[in-house]
Amino acid sequence: MMTNRRAVDHGIQVNAEESRTAAICINRAGEERLVIAAKGFVLIIDPETEETRQLFFPEQHIDYPFASYSSEDGLFYTGAGNMLMVIDPFKGEFFDYQWIENGEEIVGFSFAEDCSGQIYFSSYPSCHLLQYCPKTKTIHDHGQMDKTEKYPASTAVDRHGWVYLGIGTERKNIVAFHPDTKERKTLVPPTERTRGAGYVYQGKDGNVYGHWEASDLKDVNKSLIWYEFFAGGCSLTSHAADSRYSGEGFNRIHRNGEGCWRVLEHRMAEGFLFIKKQQDSAKKITLQYQSEGAALSTLISADNRYIYGTSMHPMQLFRYEVTAQQATNFGGAVLEKGGGGNIPAYAVQGTRLIGFAYAGGKIYEINLEKPIQHLENSRNPRLISEHLDIHRPRCAAAHPDGSHIVWGGFPGYGMTGGGLGIYLVDSRTNTVLPHTSVVPNQSTVCLGVLRSGDIVGGTSIETPGGASTKEQEGKLFLFDWTKQEVGFRISPIPGSKEISQLFVDVRDLVHGLTIEGIYFVFDPQSRKVLFQKDFSGYGAPVRTGFVGSTEQPALYGLLNQAIIKIEITGPEPREPEVHALLANRATSGMVYHDGWIYYGSGSHLMSIKVES
Repeated sequence: MMTNRRAVDHGIQVNAEESRTAAICINRAGEERLVIAAKGFVLIIDPETEETRQLFFPEQHIDYPFASYSSEDGLFYTGAGNMLMVIDPFKGEFFDYQWIENGEEIVGFSFAEDCSGQIYFSSYPSCHLLQYCPKTKTIHDHGQMDKTEKYPASTAVDRHGWVYLGIGTERKNIVAFHPDTKERKTLVPPTERTRGAGYVYQGKDGNVYGHWEASDLKDVNKSLIWYEFFAGGCSLTSHAADSRYSGEGFNRIHRNGEGCWRVLEHRMAEGFLFIKKQQDSAKKITLQYQSEGAALSTLISADNRYIYGTSMHPMQLFRYEVTAQQATNFGGAVLEKGGGGNIPAYAVQGTRLIGFAYAGGKIYEINLEKPIQHLENSRNPRLISEHLDIHRPRCAAAHPDGSHIVWGGFPGYGMTGGGLGIYLVDSRTNTVLPHTSVVPNQSTVCLGVLRSGDIVGGTSIETPGGASTKEQEGKLFLFDWTKQEVGFRISPIPGSKEISQLFVDVRDLVHGLTIEGIYFVFDPQSRKVLFQKDFSGYGAPVRTGFVGSTEQPALYGLLNQAIIKIEITGPEPREPEVHALLANRATSGMVYHDGWIYYGSGSHLMSIKVES
């Protein structure tokens, strides 16, 4: 019977935000402000007085910034979602903000300024170039700069008024565009437009430099070959000036050190920064801000006492003790090379909890018999290895042999089809089968194990790293554990792009949920779909969205707005029911404990009673 049930809110587990981008702004009087942008707000810091002001995005807009820019007149530019924002950090207020309705998901993917003070910025995923005039507060969209690529991650303008965009990821590119004449050029030779990223920047000498040798968007600062760009063309140079950006990724700072102050380190998630003034000693400034907390990723119960999980942006490890109802946040430093990712997939073998993390396909081992710590010679969790072929993990399953864990996910930027990993826990070794040996051009996003030890997996045709989708339908596959090969593939729900979740019950029937919200039952013996039902009216399935009850022969599935219950008694599939509607939208799943289901709703850990 469907019921409206009140969930218990166990609170914010990680009360922190990460810095997404930053800049030092310098006005005409030579005053300086450090501005750090985060999800939903900026912090404006006066390095002289240490005064910090939090300025929330207009209209209660909450989204992630990706880049920022400090203009020559001291204004701070950033974008979040489809909102462009211009801030006067010296007045502590918005100079302007505008919603940009051109069909793009993200505006302000990169920024640049020309000699007359016009601001240029790019957008994702259709690679538009836009122009903002601070005097008139008007925006002109110059349109799409690359017909297939999605990531215009760098922009620069030369003295001749040419705008250059560095683009990735499937077919890297550098485009030159002149706003007045509308002339557009592709500067990367066709034979060199392979996977990777083009990169441009304005040097401290005012000239534009760059290259197209980067393997991905995070690897742009190093190259053996550098070009100087001018008048819509480029030539090799051995004297590329330093960039006006320092740092990498979301730790980049524009105009750092161009005035009196230089930021040495800034960690919003941990609440501090180190900054120094010319010859003075460095000083530490505490960063205080209001936050809704970081959204939770997948949850896992490892020992029927604790729930483990990480937050997303920033990536911090937390543990919730169910009986005591007590949460512990271990922070981000405990996860070596963690950064802004998360652990979306876990499996337990014996006393070891293995987590598979974005970004980079990191494998972490947590020894459940030892304390969580990050001492110099003793770390728990421990980083084991990294695997680009499964850059964005999505699923993991412990094999009943007690030794192996199978895992999968999406590949890196510009790649199509993720690998299938087979991790041997005792030796800490990992083998990755290429997507061509599993389901070509697709990525494994859910897994289960049959009683025979064979693996059943579900795939997605999506390519979140920017490559072009090459297939039409997600598939189920059966992997023969003895032969170590896929012996059967099927599209169980025609037209579905992704089999998002699956669960193998005690009868060896496979329960699945597609990304469109279609529930189905598949029999691996007859290799037929026995039952299906549309639950799309209750939202999309939530990652790790199936759990079995230990008290009753039942299976629970988690969607954004509801919990469905499936009885698994008898030889035939049973009609599932919507068991509970959720007042708090579920965003991550899911742990079953003593008649209660625990799930994430944004930054909050929630629980709801499903059994008496």
